[in-house]
Amino acid sequence: MNIQTLIDDEVNRIGKEIVSLRRVIHEHPEIGLEVFHTAHVIVQSLHDSGIPCKDKVGGAGVVVHIEGKEPGPCILLRADMDGLPLTEETGLGYASKVKGKMHACGHDLHAAALTGVAKILWSLRGQLKGSFKLVFQPGEETLDGAEAMIEDGLLVNPVPQAALGFHNWPSLATGSTAYHPIVSFAGSQAFSLTLTGLSGHAAHPHSAIDTITAAANFIMQLQTIVSREIAPVKPAVISVGRIEGGTAENIIAEKVFLSGTMRAIDPEVLLKLRQTIERLLHGLETSMRVRYKISYSKQVPSLLNDKAVLEKVLYSARSMLGNDKVVEMDEGSMGTEDFAYISSKIPSVYLRIGSKSPDSDVRMVHRPDFAPNEAFLDVAMRLISRLAIDFTGEN
Repeated sequence: MNIQTLIDDEVNRIGKEIVSLRRVIHEHPEIGLEVFHTAHVIVQSLHDSGIPCKDKVGGAGVVVHIEGKEPGPCILLRADMDGLPLTEETGLGYASKVKGKMHACGHDLHAAALTGVAKILWSLRGQLKGSFKLVFQPGEETLDGAEAMIEDGLLVNPVPQAALGFHNWPSLATGSTAYHPIVSFAGSQAFSLTLTGLSGHAAHPHSAIDTITAAANFIMQLQTIVSREIAPVKPAVISVGRIEGGTAENIIAEKVFLSGTMRAIDPEVLLKLRQTIERLLHGLETSMRVRYKISYSKQVPSLLNDKAVLEKVLYSARSMLGNDKVVEMDEGSMGTEDFAYISSKIPSVYLRIGSKSPDSDVRMVHRPDFAPNEAFLDVAMRLISRLAIDFTGEN
């Protein structure tokens, strides 16, 4: 019996269990690093199958290490577990029971699917080579979960030779997978800026220093950085996502707070974006008479696919799904994924796996009406198991 038949039999055996697990996780979303209930549910499911694991890695992270019968390389498989601060509007029977929190990015799908993969690999371990390190990670949306787990020893004992990350993709047909040959996600850095002026009566602006006008001027200047400071062949984005200032319509605001993000593939471009922002702010101090204070988050690196690992992954994916179901993307994403902290240390590949729903027109994550196709679970369990087993040397 070939390996794909064995995987398929296991998926058929546990399929309903994994759907139920996903729905339990979906009903109780948690945010950031504080995903302890989600981790507990996953650990309990693993223990029910007799699978040992280590919890509380980097906080709420869970790690499973499964060894095959024969020696071989180790591959790391990672799924995220955290939700988002949104109130769900799907109307599903298993919708979030936590007001203001929702699995609007499908991390519940990822965590349930990887739990299924753990059960499959555990069941077949007597016929496998190498070893498998399965990682259930908190804090992807906050971009601090992977790093926390790495600092807690994730990438040692054993050291993986490769890593595989994945994400459901609601614009991609269920049953398909997609990749970019080089770039999966851009690097990024967030900034927080406070402008301070002098408050006064709106009827006498000449006696005040208007931070709202200064903020508006600065935001418009930001939009010239990419078009006039960065080479057109170098992708870059600057976005201001939040602005707060003022207390009343007839008072010149003394302070304005802004926050946003810078994104680029090339780390040198990110550095230039930051340097240019600082230059513009120095000019703003002179031209608009405001004072500024700016701080930056830690820079997240770009997520790049390793060519050699990608070749192996694509060969296996095409063998399983068919050439027409393995899609090369025209471009990577300017979004950010903290799996990049892993991929910057270990040869890695990141895949999109189709979750397009026939019952929904929603083709984007991070929406209150996000309702992906649960058939994703079946496909993801089969695909991730097959890719991992092939990599470690079964086929």
